[in-house]
Amino acid sequence: MVALTTCLFTVLVGFGHLARAYYTEEYRPQFHFSPEMNWMNDPNGLVYHDGKYHLFYQYNPNGTTWGFMSWGHAVSTDLVHWEHLPIALECESDSNGNVLEMFFSGSAVVDVDNTSGFAVPVHDKKGRGRGKKKRYTKPMIAIYTSNYPTAHTEPGGAVIREGQQSQSIAYSNDDGLTWTQYEGNPVIESPPPGYEDQWNQFRDPYVFWHEQTSKWIMVAFLAMKQKLLIYSSTNLKDWSLESLFGPENARFGQWECPSLFPLHVDGSRSNEKWVLMMAINPGGLVPASGTQYIIGEFDGSTFVPDQADIYDPTQIPSGSIVFQDFESTSSTFEDLGWTATGDFVGLGPRQASTVDVWDIRGYLGTGVFTTYLFGDVAKGTVTSPTFTITKDYISFLIAGGSYPYNPLTAGTPDDNQVSFSLVVDGEIVHSQTGGNSEALVWRSWNVAGYVGQEAQLLITDANTGPLAHIHVDEIIFSDTPKDEANWIDYGPDYYAAVPFNGLPSDDRVAIGWMNNWAYAQNIPTTTWRSAMSIPRKMSLKTINNKLKLVQQPVSTLSSLYTRTLYSRTYKTLQSGQTNVPVPAPYNTRMKLTLEFKRGTVSQVGIILRSNSTNSQETVIGYDFLGQYVFVDRFKSGDNAFVTWQPNPYPGRFVATMPTKTTDVITLNIFLDWSSVEVFDGLGQVAITSQIFPLDDSADVKLYSVGGTASSVSVDVNGIKSAWT
Repeated sequence: MVALTTCLFTVLVGFGHLARAYYTEEYRPQFHFSPEMNWMNDPNGLVYHDGKYHLFYQYNPNGTTWGFMSWGHAVSTDLVHWEHLPIALECESDSNGNVLEMFFSGSAVVDVDNTSGFAVPVHDKKGRGRGKKKRYTKPMIAIYTSNYPTAHTEPGGAVIREGQQSQSIAYSNDDGLTWTQYEGNPVIESPPPGYEDQWNQFRDPYVFWHEQTSKWIMVAFLAMKQKLLIYSSTNLKDWSLESLFGPENARFGQWECPSLFPLHVDGSRSNEKWVLMMAINPGGLVPASGTQYIIGEFDGSTFVPDQADIYDPTQIPSGSIVFQDFESTSSTFEDLGWTATGDFVGLGPRQASTVDVWDIRGYLGTGVFTTYLFGDVAKGTVTSPTFTITKDYISFLIAGGSYPYNPLTAGTPDDNQVSFSLVVDGEIVHSQTGGNSEALVWRSWNVAGYVGQEAQLLITDANTGPLAHIHVDEIIFSDTPKDEANWIDYGPDYYAAVPFNGLPSDDRVAIGWMNNWAYAQNIPTTTWRSAMSIPRKMSLKTINNKLKLVQQPVSTLSSLYTRTLYSRTYKTLQSGQTNVPVPAPYNTRMKLTLEFKRGTVSQVGIILRSNSTNSQETVIGYDFLGQYVFVDRFKSGDNAFVTWQPNPYPGRFVATMPTKTTDVITLNIFLDWSSVEVFDGLGQVAITSQIFPLDDSADVKLYSVGGTASSVSVDVNGIKSAWT
């Protein structure tokens, strides 16, 4: 028997500081959950029981970076004010300090019918448990991945390999305050036949009760195979494999943190669909982390996606015009009508199979455009012939390093972009960079606002750093965009989102980790690191003839709102900037609602956390020509904490949202000390982004570009701290 100790060494350090200035450190979120101190990542075990929301989370009790993974714990009665509780499941080490078990991500349920047999009699205050009918506890069960860094033999006899990942359970009979690990752990020791080699990439169980089959259902991932495993059980201890699913849609990177749950369609209780939600890292819409969803049906054993919700990456929309597929690998760019500069003069497309990178994937045919010609040393541009925009969308396959076009540095000695852009009237109106991956993925631009105008496509490589190249393939013009994955959030900082168990389908609430693995361990915070998103209520709505997952901040957040600090409607808003006088301290934490019509303007938005010289600012707006909502954090403050390249932090994060010129655009914006979350009025678009501005950057300004905006209204409420 190996003597066990906890992994707790430094958890008490710093509490004197917290007692003096509780939750007021620089960048400390004021209405987002964050740990009192140390590192936090994925939300785990979200469960509602007896009037309380339980939030467990990945936690390092020993420092502000990942390690010694344990389950932290907090509870709330309103999803706004949180009470910190003791660590629930704490990393274990042997007497020599070797870490034996870390508690990775998972879920929690309340076993109301005691299917597990873990319940105990409830005693009254005098210690008596007798009576005509005994009462029993309703045990809370945590289902999690046991990660074993050190080879050993478990007390139950399981022989564990170094690095093994297995599924285990623990139970609590006092509402999650204290926990007992099941003596028969792990309850699922290894992946199923055919996937035995994935024993160290088998994780993140999400469990729920399936009423129709009277069984517990578990979904877990073979992370590197992009495979969902579906298990069932009658007692939470013994599990049977029911089926497998995947990969579909966003098929690259690690698939992690799944959840599967039903939602009513358009509010109808008689029409229900199931939503499969999963985190992907890397391989998201923006570099590194992202979260996608797929809508379908679930019968207790098999998840069947709706055919309208999945796509074949090898097929293009009917009626598409293939502008360039780069199949002519014996031709130069000049032969194809494109103009090259710098190192690309006299060169042309390459056979994709001969491109000397570690794993180029996802191309169609055999040819591909690439700037990886002599390693990452080539620099220059390649420009398409001029064409007239006749379709509403331009779609293309793209891969490579994340070096976005930055209008602040483009064409200067500081230019480091590696990008694919659309140029209209000499201006770049759309641009896309790679996702720090060699896997080509589909991306689309809405160009309806430019139909009839002449344009060119521009590929720029101004960089010789690591992964400083770009691959482009299959450029098409079409009336509809090429299908992509369904993304929960279009920003860089929303990952591993999971819903609460214990809530009905019409009150489904999820929380995501508000960070990104590309830089999570380096963000410029002290004593603690990472926060959770605003809790979001989710539903399914039909929008423009497509069923979408929509989300809005929970209504209880309004308990923190101050009175209206500013409210005004502009019949017309002239081009340029207009000051919005929001008093301190609420100019750094607020809820702002912006509504407007197009008028003659091309872009309308709000500038937050701006300073007097405009050298710092976060820009949020809607582009009518490009038909998208965006958050621009190129100048949002500190980003020097990202020390490696490609630097995925700077950028402009875009969510396409087509609209008619007569439509009213509504943006609900939530600004905290180090983040913005943006939702459109219907909840079909969400963009979450961390920002780290200086204290003197606190001005708020409306702006419009390209003309006069109509019926622009702005309403501002301050948001009080949830921790005071």
